[in-house]
Amino acid sequence: MSLSQRMTFGLGDMVGNGMFGITGSYLIHFYTDVVGIATASLAVLLLVARIVHSLVDPVVGWCIDRRILFNGRVGPYLKWFAVPLAISLTCCFVSVPFSGHGRLAWAYVSYLSMGILFSLYIVPYGLLPNVMTDSANERLSLSTFRMVGAALGTFLVGSIVPLAVSRYGYATGVGLVAAAGAVLAMIPYKTCPERINLEPDLLPLSVMVRSILRNRAWVVVTVVLSLFYIDLTSFYGFSIYYAQHVLGRSAAFGGLLISVMGITKACGVYCSSFLSPRIGWKRAVALGYACSMFCLVLFWHAPNTTGVLLFLFGLVCFFDGIALPVFYAMLAESIDIGADLTGVRAAGLAYSINSFAGKSAWAFGGFLVAAILSWGQYDAHAPMQAAMTRSAITFGFLGVPFCVGLFSMVLIQFYPSATRAETSGTFSGQVLPED
Repeated sequence: MSLSQRMTFGLGDMVGNGMFGITGSYLIHFYTDVVGIATASLAVLLLVARIVHSLVDPVVGWCIDRRILFNGRVGPYLKWFAVPLAISLTCCFVSVPFSGHGRLAWAYVSYLSMGILFSLYIVPYGLLPNVMTDSANERLSLSTFRMVGAALGTFLVGSIVPLAVSRYGYATGVGLVAAAGAVLAMIPYKTCPERINLEPDLLPLSVMVRSILRNRAWVVVTVVLSLFYIDLTSFYGFSIYYAQHVLGRSAAFGGLLISVMGITKACGVYCSSFLSPRIGWKRAVALGYACSMFCLVLFWHAPNTTGVLLFLFGLVCFFDGIALPVFYAMLAESIDIGADLTGVRAAGLAYSINSFAGKSAWAFGGFLVAAILSWGQYDAHAPMQAAMTRSAITFGFLGVPFCVGLFSMVLIQFYPSATRAETSGTFSGQVLPED
């Protein structure tokens, strides 16, 4: 694959992670402080909506496996659903002139629509490495560029969105960002050729699901990757609250933390491409999380000085970034391991159920953010939050990621040690001619 193909492939997750950051941080703040939705109602909204979003993923994967749309190709999904996705994201930030129940109903409708369209984009995008190449090294490279794109999306969310919102308001500001994102999201359709045919799977759904669940490699990477979404949701969801009510700074400092997360995570992803092939995938994940947890403790005890806080938080995210491309390389590999183990590939369903689990974790993470705020008795109109509220925010911003890192270090050890990526470097697959 050419460098341009690898780079433009990363644009898809730059847009996807940008949307994740916008909805994970600014949307919660928009709902509580602008629309005025109570934190208890918001917790239910996030939980219900994101579970519905998760349920859409297996449906999309099933459509891919059954070749219901676009004759089984995944690229056309990127072309046709990028613009509707951008429109739906903008609608989430429209403050409608309704009563309290009317505003809550609009939040449900707009947020549910956005999540459904997001599934129709991100599930096919996630399968692109499986149809672009059968080389384990190239898949790891694609995962690296994908994570660099994701980190860049995080940086742009933290740097551009606050400026756009402060100048044009939430609806127009997010709308302009979403329009630019729609253009970028369609580029991989043109630049990333599908060389490997995803064979249609016409087996009963129950047989396909059972074969996927028998695949230990897939189960492990799905659980660990889902935990990472909880980690990410905590950083996004609590960054503004932590900056304002624990550090006593402006909301812009919360956006700066998100920007730093994007930059340093990209650096960690880049270093992972050199580190993980040398020490092994499992060791790279464990090392990244161990160092990240240590830096979280340092950040908690650090003085409230801008340079120190940004440096330590940057280190936290740098070490998190080491694990990211490994996760997605493991996921692509685990799908092929399952085909060898059971004789059933079901690539679309395997990836989409993984995405379902990730979005369920995302749903739980969003619920957890709102629930912790509610438990801490957060009051959006209070000039100063109570000590209990500040402690709850601190636990959400630092304690939850620490627990995620600890659990992930243990769970990743159950991933098979001798994989085909480590022994052969390639996978089997039917190679298609260039379009």
